[in-house]
Amino acid sequence: MMVSNTRKFVLTGLMTAMVFVLTFTIKIPIPFTSGYIHLGDSMIYLSVMILGPYFGAFAAGVGSMFADLIGGYAEYALPTLIIKSLMALMMGAVLSHKKKSVTGPVLSLIAVWIAFSSATLVYLRSQINKTGLENIASAIVGDAADHEALQHTMDVMNRLPVYLIAGVAVVILILAAAAFFLSRRGESGIFNSKAIIGMTAAGICMVMGYFLVESFMYTPIAAACSVPMNLIQFFGGLLAAGLFAPAVSKAKEAAS
Repeated sequence: MMVSNTRKFVLTGLMTAMVFVLTFTIKIPIPFTSGYIHLGDSMIYLSVMILGPYFGAFAAGVGSMFADLIGGYAEYALPTLIIKSLMALMMGAVLSHKKKSVTGPVLSLIAVWIAFSSATLVYLRSQINKTGLENIASAIVGDAADHEALQHTMDVMNRLPVYLIAGVAVVILILAAAAFFLSRRGESGIFNSKAIIGMTAAGICMVMGYFLVESFMYTPIAAACSVPMNLIQFFGGLLAAGLFAPAVSKAKEAAS
């Protein structure tokens, strides 16, 4: 038992460091807010697969928080600690789901994302009709912004419905493809259908969590405009986790 616990603590420290490294070293700034996207979420997903929800939540929250603190994004540190920890707990809850059927969780995820996308679009459209597209874009980028930046912001806002609808489609496609391929090759290993559903739940939690936080930090419109970049982070993290998963399967066995 002592050896097993020691291994788990060591792996927790290792995964915390990996979350930090992939969050801190590869950063792409997000327009409209002061945030950024990264590949650290892939290590969060793998942390939960290896360590379980609670140790995984520690690695996810602490590793990501330190990346924000050291990387010059201190205002995001506390929200990141909470959101990333919740991501791990959400994924862990899906992995510990004892029922064999995953239809319920899948339909719930799709319903939540459709509801979020619909509410965001309704709010965005109402604000555009009330205030005007150019006025909203100017408020987001600032009065000193040049015409090119203003036009880019308006283009993003005009295309936002397409991004959100595409997000729904990609989520459904990922879940359907996962169910198909994994049913053909079996459920062996840590990268199984439950893991993919759990990563999807965690990714949706991340997108919605940062939307809520940035709505208070900036404006709901600016937060909505950052959703497409957060979707890219979600999908990129999921794909990267799939690539890394075979290499960390032995670590899962060592932690048991």
